[in-house]
Amino acid sequence: MPTKRRSAKTEAKPVPTSRLASLDAFRGFDILTMIFVNYCAGIANIPAWMKHAPSNIDGYTFVDVVFPGFLFIVGVAIPLAIQSRLAKGDNPWQILAHIIRRVAGLLLLGVVFVNMEDGRFNEAATGMGESLWTLLFFLGVIVVWSAPLGKGTVRLVHYALKAVCGIGMAWLLFIFRRSVEGGGVSWLQHEWWGILGLIGWAYLAASIIYLVTRGNRTAIMGFLALTVAIYIGDRHGSIPGYLDPFSRWESIGGLFGTDATIVLAGVLVGQLFTKEAVEYPCNKVSFMLWLGLGLYAAGMLIRPLHGISKDNGTDAYALVTAGECCLLFLAFYWVMDIWGLKKWAVWLIPVGVNPLLAYILPDIFGSFLDLANLHRLFWWVHSGWNGVANCAVMTAVILALTAGLTQARIRLKL
Repeated sequence: MPTKRRSAKTEAKPVPTSRLASLDAFRGFDILTMIFVNYCAGIANIPAWMKHAPSNIDGYTFVDVVFPGFLFIVGVAIPLAIQSRLAKGDNPWQILAHIIRRVAGLLLLGVVFVNMEDGRFNEAATGMGESLWTLLFFLGVIVVWSAPLGKGTVRLVHYALKAVCGIGMAWLLFIFRRSVEGGGVSWLQHEWWGILGLIGWAYLAASIIYLVTRGNRTAIMGFLALTVAIYIGDRHGSIPGYLDPFSRWESIGGLFGTDATIVLAGVLVGQLFTKEAVEYPCNKVSFMLWLGLGLYAAGMLIRPLHGISKDNGTDAYALVTAGECCLLFLAFYWVMDIWGLKKWAVWLIPVGVNPLLAYILPDIFGSFLDLANLHRLFWWVHSGWNGVANCAVMTAVILALTAGLTQARIRLKL
């Protein structure tokens, strides 16, 4: 029997689902773009706009927007995750403990990636080839941080396997050695936190702000402005002296300034999709549109201060790219959630719901190819547009592997 059509005034507000499809698709799009441009970084004779902009110029390429995309997506997910935990009965201290555990995992992986850059791995001192070490360590990551499987005996076996792999990872870290200047060797060293580590610090800062403000949108906007001020203060030597010990580890203005700026922009958007702030789609679209345009305009206004630079993590770079990410996410939301066109993004969803797995799979797959001497089957050329096409094929391989493992219920959760 047909039902009566409700008037606009009495129409019930939509209730958010447990997962936001447009967010998963946007996350998948960003990570696949990251994988593609990382492969392209090793390709010669390609246009400059397909690589990171040099640090000595005032400008950026689309490649420089990939990392802000990571940060923005983390921000969107923060209100959804925290509100979900609060609904399950967790108190703020339990949530903070969970956040700190996640940050610790990201920092560990970030430092490991940094120590393996540029051929620093010392095979002779480690007593193991780099490809084998990498393959074993990241396979251990998959097991240790995979979501529990099955029930009863199956789950017990899974937890036992986690324990064994955790011990194996600890041993691999213990024997790890890298080359240092002067011909010496050392254990893991901190130079910078790596992409995952930077995400971890910014995630920690934004999560604490969200918990302290209880998701108040006006207060979060105020903290966003504060993060920009922190960067400017750090850039001009105005950070309080008692923070100097931490500054020796990493730039205050970078970690809790510009990186946190982008995450907080995502938090403002994510707050629109919590049950506590359910709004009509038109209100969400309006807010995201004006937020994106406002952030972009603010970045362009302060651009003369320090320019736009990814390597220097400038304030203008953070604001401009945060605005662009906001508008791009709005496009995903408009197409998928308002127009209802979701089937086109099915291929992005596996990567979007399993981002950490997709992030480490290139290292796992590359190590496997090295050990099996199968690199020639997948890498045919390293120059020009043919090399770019080869990168696209490799990205498709990672997509297929991620989709297959996700379908097999192997999903990483820090």
